[in-house]
Amino acid sequence: GTFQWNGKTYTRTCAWLTENANLIDKRKEDWCDQTIGNYFVVHEKCPETCGKCVDRSNPNCSMDYPIGWHDSTGEEYNCNWYAGGENCNMWGNSFPKYGRTANQACCACGGGCTNMPLLFRDSLGRDCEWYAAKPSRCEEHGYRYRNNGYVANEACCACDGGSAPGND
Repeated sequence: GTFQWNGKTYTRTCAWLTENANLIDKRKEDWCDQTIGNYFVVHEKCPETCGKCVDRSNPNCSMDYPIGWHDSTGEEYNCNWYAGGENCNMWGNSFPKYGRTANQACCACGGGCTNMPLLFRDSLGRDCEWYAAKPSRCEEHGYRYRNNGYVANEACCACDGGSAPGND
């Protein structure tokens, strides 16, 4: 960003931190943990440059939840948008919509919904993918065919079951 100090205007970007090979270590040490205004810490905006990247993805995630989630700034800022670059790291805890931030709603950000138990099958051998293929299956069969203590309406995200951050 741009700021004023001692009558001069300065511009500092993520690229600025590493543009001078002789100053990289000093700039990272001096700037990465600085809070700019009351808004953000530099390493939150420049996680890759400051060595603070975190892979937040949820490898067992079955689906983004709720379906059709986007953040409060607009429909274009949905889970597909957050999956790009460092968007989860930079903005994932901001702009909640439907009671969830991207870090709670999107698989790419470590949220979403996970079928629980992971390898659920009902007593007829049908898994959560079978239920997800046709929404009417949850309504018609999701409360029946209990297996190992669960029915699809409890175990499958597609049937409003499973486990999602904030639902626990």
